Amino acid sequence: MKIYITLLWALTLLASGCSTVKQDESEAAVIISNDNATGPYLTHNRKGEVVLCWMAKESPDSVYRIKYAVFDSVSNQFGKTVTVNTSAGASYSAESMAKVAFKNDGTAIAFFSKKFENERNPYAGGIFYSMSADEGKSWTNAQFLHSDTSHEYGRNFFDVAALKDGEIAAIWLDGRFGKAQKGSALFFAKTERGKGFGADSCLSKGTCECCRTDLLSDDTGNLHIAYRSIQFPSALMGAQVRDMVYITSQNNGKSFSGEKTISADNWKIDGCPHSGPSLAMQGQTLNSVWFTAAAGNTGLYFAQQRAGSEFSKRNLISTGGRHPQLASINGKLLLVFEEAVSSPTEHHNHSMQKGHQHQPAMAASIKLVKINGKELSPIAVTDGSAANHHAVITNINNKQALIAWIREENNQSFICYSIKNVTDD
Repeated sequence: MKIYITLLWALTLLASGCSTVKQDESEAAVIISNDNATGPYLTHNRKGEVVLCWMAKESPDSVYRIKYAVFDSVSNQFGKTVTVNTSAGASYSAESMAKVAFKNDGTAIAFFSKKFENERNPYAGGIFYSMSADEGKSWTNAQFLHSDTSHEYGRNFFDVAALKDGEIAAIWLDGRFGKAQKGSALFFAKTERGKGFGADSCLSKGTCECCRTDLLSDDTGNLHIAYRSIQFPSALMGAQVRDMVYITSQNNGKSFSGEKTISADNWKIDGCPHSGPSLAMQGQTLNSVWFTAAAGNTGLYFAQQRAGSEFSKRNLISTGGRHPQLASINGKLLLVFEEAVSSPTEHHNHSMQKGHQHQPAMAASIKLVKINGKELSPIAVTDGSAANHHAVITNINNKQALIAWIREENNQSFICYSIKNVTDD
């Protein structure tokens, strides 16, 4: 697939060891998990260390559990794997992956979703969290994140963020309004000092049901949220469109701004593309990237908002990219995404679950670019010989980035990662 890049910069690859995964010169991957693993998620603990979280299916009960490990920047390796046993039986969607977060008091919180057996609503499920005060050695019983605990509706596609005050905030898509509301609703909650989550609140109604949400807390403490909204523009005579929107809070989540459209793509679709937005801050500039297929202009797009102004006109990043993830590292804006390179393969796609249409995994490569105004080709993190997808990225330090992704090959699913040097132009 041809790539059209308007704002790119290449990175130098840092070679590292790899076992059992076929590579070419573009790839420097390390397997961290091969237990039918899926759903990588990257964050930092209270010490600033990189933490990789994923889901793995284990024997003898063959159910999925959350696992995570802390990265040692001296040895360039992940340490001992922590298993969150209270998450047994959790769902394993790569677009709505499980997550861990860390309060300033040292408390670790694991987040995961579970399906409810409900014949009338195959999407019915809940979001749960479990806490640990001893670095993952023991965990509290799982409890609901949301106040409405009915088993009739679906809740999923959540995101979490560490706040400047040391607490944790969460957002999610909630179906508690049922058929009275088109789509889902966006909800918000945050932890209280020395406790778990307090009361939740509805931020928006009429959201796309199955796209990843993004919650960002910046250095000043402001909160930024992006999600796909269901809209009925009057200019289109009330036709339904599903475009990306943005809201913000400048008082630590006590109140939020009105909904602002990131880009009026006017994507007319009565369904969900399973591809959410991603946000990253550079100073006072908010950066956003997303997928759309509006009016035949399929691809990944990028836009910026400077100091609360309107978002800039969108720029095309890739015509074939999916599932983008942004990171700002020492003033450099990095983007990873997957791009299909062939027709569907025989691999099983772990990103789809009961209640969602199964799609065969496709051979795809992970691409890495830097957005800075130059027209250079992206770097291929993987060679595309297998199904590589749902990449995530974060900073190790001011000079290195860590990328993790799912690789499906020979009816197995792996979590791989690679370290990249962030070099100057």
